[in-house]
Amino acid sequence: MKNMLGNLRGSLSQFDWTVLWSPYYALLLIGIYVLYAVLTEKIRRPDEAETTLGQKFSMLAALFVYYIGFGSPLDVLAHITFSAHMLQMVFVYMVAPPLLMIAIPGWVFKRLFEVPYLGRTLRFFILPLIALILFNSLFTFYHMPFIFDYVLTNYTVHRIFHGTLIFLSMTMWYPIIAPVNEEDSLSDLKKMVYIVANGVLLTPACAFMIFSQSFQYDAYQDPATFAKVLAYCMPNNDLSGLNMERLFGTTKDLLEDQRFGGVLMKLGQELVYGLFFGLTFFTWVRRSKSTAVDEGMSFSPKAD
Repeated sequence: MKNMLGNLRGSLSQFDWTVLWSPYYALLLIGIYVLYAVLTEKIRRPDEAETTLGQKFSMLAALFVYYIGFGSPLDVLAHITFSAHMLQMVFVYMVAPPLLMIAIPGWVFKRLFEVPYLGRTLRFFILPLIALILFNSLFTFYHMPFIFDYVLTNYTVHRIFHGTLIFLSMTMWYPIIAPVNEEDSLSDLKKMVYIVANGVLLTPACAFMIFSQSFQYDAYQDPATFAKVLAYCMPNNDLSGLNMERLFGTTKDLLEDQRFGGVLMKLGQELVYGLFFGLTFFTWVRRSKSTAVDEGMSFSPKAD
């Protein structure tokens, strides 16, 4: 582990700080937060709830996590080691989306649902079964070796794939967070089943990474493919200032790194899902007790 961390530090020291800490992505996220703060105040109707301090903090936290995933040295490392890529997946698809869903006021979703065609489309994608299948299927397909290598070596496809996964991750989290409480919202018990189902459906992809007997991804083991993928991190795709031999040799044991990546994904997923399962469970218990008390009072004899 000590040698690996030393290799990572040595590899990252070759990159300019603007590559490691993207100022452009930071400015984009700051712009998104300012837009969020302004719009949620300017377009809010008098009868709509104000954005709470907790929601504003949740938006800041979500954007910070997205920056860690796509604007920090982790994004560069994700092009160098498979385990860093999987850690990036945890941040971007497991941690950031629920924070983002909590941050957006319910009346924003209500208005979106009222827009012709758009509202109908959004309602389709947030159907629990649809959201469950689409996100987990695309995430699993993404990590099939031939698809993974193709996506990483095609810049435009890579961006489209990530954008689609971000959208589907938000629709997957919608039934759990339920910003708009409607008649067809999931009950607490159904939410717990839904959370468990999400964990089960991602297990095959993680198991494939952990239990494979050989390393599966050319993006990290083939020098030409590795160089092409890494070039997307650099301005003008220029790799001339980098020691490619050293970067390519950052991970000494590719199979162990792949297994570690699978473990990171599974543990990260279980921690996040476990947190929301616990919160939902205690909410269910509290509501059950409240209902029992109300029913008991309704059947108690009245005093003369």
